[in-house]
Amino acid sequence: MKGLVGATGRALLFLVACWLAVPVLPARAAPADPGPERRELVVVVPEDVVSTDPARVARHGVTEAVQRLLYRRLLEKDGAGYRFDLARSIEMVDATTWRVAIAPGQVTAEGRAITAAEIARHFQRLLSDPAMGGQPTAARERLPYVAGVAAQGDSVVFRLSRPWAGLLAALAREPVALVGPSGQAVPTGPFRLERWDRGNRIILRRVEPAGPGEPTHIRFEVVPAAEERLRRVLSGQAHIAVSLPADAPARLAASSRARAVAVPQSRVHFVEFDVTRPPFDDARVRRALNMAVDLDSLVRSVLQGRAVPVATLLSPVTLGYDEGVPAIGYDPVQARRLLAESGYPEGFEFELDATAAKRREAEAIREMLARVGINAVVRIWPDWATLRRQIVLGNRQAWLGEWGNSSMDPAGALWPKLHSEGEANYGGYRDPVLDAMLEEAETRLGPEERFAAYGVLQRYLRQEAPMLFGYTVYDVYGVAAGVQWDPAGGFLDVSSARWLEESGG
Repeated sequence: MKGLVGATGRALLFLVACWLAVPVLPARAAPADPGPERRELVVVVPEDVVSTDPARVARHGVTEAVQRLLYRRLLEKDGAGYRFDLARSIEMVDATTWRVAIAPGQVTAEGRAITAAEIARHFQRLLSDPAMGGQPTAARERLPYVAGVAAQGDSVVFRLSRPWAGLLAALAREPVALVGPSGQAVPTGPFRLERWDRGNRIILRRVEPAGPGEPTHIRFEVVPAAEERLRRVLSGQAHIAVSLPADAPARLAASSRARAVAVPQSRVHFVEFDVTRPPFDDARVRRALNMAVDLDSLVRSVLQGRAVPVATLLSPVTLGYDEGVPAIGYDPVQARRLLAESGYPEGFEFELDATAAKRREAEAIREMLARVGINAVVRIWPDWATLRRQIVLGNRQAWLGEWGNSSMDPAGALWPKLHSEGEANYGGYRDPVLDAMLEEAETRLGPEERFAAYGVLQRYLRQEAPMLFGYTVYDVYGVAAGVQWDPAGGFLDVSSARWLEESGG
C-alpha cells in the first residue's frame, strides 16, 4: 500500500487518498433479501452494552464491538495506516483545520443518503447534545480537541482548538450515525438492533446482503464468569469467547471444537523509576536494569506465554509501531559492566513496589536483578490507587506500572508517560531532547512523515531507557472450529467473522 504523501512547512497539504491508493467504495443500494436461512454467530462477552448510541458512552469494549456493526466510519485502521470508508479523501488545510471529502452516492440500507451535511450534524451532536441542554456528551472525550464541525459542499470540516495529529486515529474508531427526527442515532452500518434483553443478550440483524459464510445475525451473550465463557465455546454453544481464564490456551489447544486466537493488546506493562534521584538518574543504570531482566523467560514462566516483549512503550498494534526496533535484550554480563561504569560495581538496593496482582512478576524480576548484584526488596500494595498516591508524593523508588493506549496512536502513550509535562509522568523523567522530538513529531501531521519521526524516537528511547520496558499481554479468544476470524488488535471487532464455506453455518 502506497504511503500517504504530504507537503512540508506551513503550507503542508496532503491527500490521504494518495497514500492509501484504495478505490472509493461504491454507493450502497438498498439490500436484497438475504433469504430465509438464519445463520447466527454467538459471541460470549463478560458484560452488557452500555448504549447503542455513540453519543452516550466514551470507551467501552463490548459497546464498541456492537457499534462497529451498527455504524460505519469515515476511515478505518488498516495495519500501520488507514483505509477509507465513508470518506474519499482527507486534507489538512492548516494546522487546526482538516477537510474530509465524503464519497458521493452513499446511502443506508433503508435508502437514506449519507451526505456531508448529515455527517456534520452527527459530529455536532457528539460535541454538544441539544437533548441534554447543550451539554457535552459522554463521547466528547474521544474528540478532545475538536472545537467545531461544519459541512462545506461535499466535505466535512473539522476545526481544532490546537494542532492534533491524532485526529486521524480518533476518526478511524469513531462510529458515524445519522440523526433521526427525535435527535436519536440512526445506524449507517450493515446491522440493525433486533432485540436487547438488558443484562443478558443483544441480537443484531444484518440488513445488507450476507456474503458466503457471513452471519445473518450476531448475538452477544452476557456471561460474567470467564470459566463459563470458555466452557460455552468448548462445548459448541458459542462461536467466539472473549476474556478467558489463564489456562484457556492449553485447554483450547486440546479441543477439536475450538482454537485459541491471540492478538496483542494496546496496553503496555513496565517498571517505572523515580529518575530524579540516584541511582535511576543515570541512563547506564537504567540500561543495566533492562539487560538484567530476561523478558522472554518472564513471559514464559510468569505470564504463561500470554504476552510479547516490547522495545519501548508502544504495543505492536499501535499506529507507527516500528518492528525494526529490537528490545534492549537480556545481557547480564553487559549489565554488570554498565553498573561498574556508573559507580555501582557491587550493585545497590532499592524497593520495588507492586500491587498484589503483580506479586509473582515482581518476585521474578527481583530474582533476575539479584544475579547482577542488585537487591530489589519487593513491597506489595493492596491496590494501584494507594500506591499511586505515594508515588505522586515522591515517596517511592520504582514500581510496576502499565499504560493503556485506547487511541492506538503513538502520542497516546509517549506524551503522557515521558514528556516533561506528561500528566502520567510519575517518574519525573525530564529529557529536553526527547521533549523536542515528541513536539517535532506532532508537527508532522501527514501520517507517513509522522510515523517516520516516531520510528526515530523509538530508537532514541531504546538507547536512553527511561524505564524498564516490559511487555504487552495478548488478548486470547476462543474461536469455534469452522469459523474464520482475524481479530483486530486493541479492540473487539467481529465484523470479519464468517464460517468457512465447507463448514456451513
